[in-house]
Amino acid sequence: MVGPSDLPVAIVGAGPFGLSVAAHLRSRGVRFRIFGTPMHRWRAQMPLGMFLKSEWEASSISDPAGRYTLRQFCAEARLPYGKTPLPLDTFTRYAMAFQQHLVPMVEDVLVTAVDRKPDCFDLRLATGERLGANSVVIATGLSHAEYVPQELTQLPAQLRSHSSAHRDLSLFKGRDVVVVGAGQSALETAALLNEAQARVSLFVRGSSISWNETPLPDQRSLSQRLRRPASPLGSGLKTWFCANAPMLFYYLPQRTRLTIVRGDKTHEMLLGPAGAWWLRERVLGRIPILLGQSLLGVAAIGGKAVLHVTGPDGRSLDLAADHIIAATGFRFAARSLPFLSEPLLRDLRCVEQVPILSPHFESSVPGLYFTGIASAYNFGSVMRFLCGCQYTAERICDHLGGRQVSSRSPYGVTSERNPKVS
Repeated sequence: MVGPSDLPVAIVGAGPFGLSVAAHLRSRGVRFRIFGTPMHRWRAQMPLGMFLKSEWEASSISDPAGRYTLRQFCAEARLPYGKTPLPLDTFTRYAMAFQQHLVPMVEDVLVTAVDRKPDCFDLRLATGERLGANSVVIATGLSHAEYVPQELTQLPAQLRSHSSAHRDLSLFKGRDVVVVGAGQSALETAALLNEAQARVSLFVRGSSISWNETPLPDQRSLSQRLRRPASPLGSGLKTWFCANAPMLFYYLPQRTRLTIVRGDKTHEMLLGPAGAWWLRERVLGRIPILLGQSLLGVAAIGGKAVLHVTGPDGRSLDLAADHIIAATGFRFAARSLPFLSEPLLRDLRCVEQVPILSPHFESSVPGLYFTGIASAYNFGSVMRFLCGCQYTAERICDHLGGRQVSSRSPYGVTSERNPKVS
């Protein structure tokens, strides 16, 4: 049995958000344990040759002292900074150096179960260890959130996959591949496949592809800066709002927040699918793009995947390929996390399977916090990007620091209940 715990915090996940929270807790003297393979998805699942969509200045993990930035790492490692799109390899080298320098106590082990007991959370590890913690921070990033359209799941597994399943796209050399999607993942996957000499085409449901603007010059007039303010996520008033005002976003009506983050039939999502400005020349004119397509059905015929589609003119077409890659993004759902217990899930207030969070990222289960994509419906699309790490870490650690010094409840302080969401 697990009894009252003297461990204040357990962090599940060692990606950018988990490392940021850990670095902030460590700087405040709050004891914690953090579990997971450091930067696993970035180092083992993202494709070779990839560049980050985020600009260099928006791609640092949150160091509470503000010193261990990507810029500082590149200067010390004598790596070029800011002159090209940010290579995946450069970022992962920086992230691992950040982890080793600021969060060396990461335990490379999976958490297999999280349950709630009357006086603490009960965690089980893949090693067989069982421990209690007063609070748990879920920082699993995009793990267990891969989204594949239901139609494509009807195909045999060997004929379709999610884009996150491919580290080395050169394995598709000489093969026919259809990439489904219109965002950065789809566009860069298609570009890498084309450059690896695969025969690739891009299947897009929408009528066009969106591209991010080239970053604005540093020297602009005051009126230009007021009309189109710059932010870590790009330029423009709406983008600036999402990047710089997550707490104002939090107090918008629930339906408005959902529409902004996810979109609906009448409104496009803000910061929705779009390609980076530097990717355009590697796609346009080089890869066949089928726009305005509707997927009617799928079939496996003669060892190939066949998509039955209609184009914008209403004509039917069969697309045959050796493999279909769904570069259709990620959607968080609490029930997709295999380690959360059923009783805990029943107590978790959600909207569309996404936890409703307090201003401190705490869920309706006192002491249980969610970060990253799991918090985007509450604080905006900035939580899907690296630049969301700092705000997240500061808010969570402010709250956990208060719990650490109080003894008014088993969790440190009486939980801040979630406000009623309209």
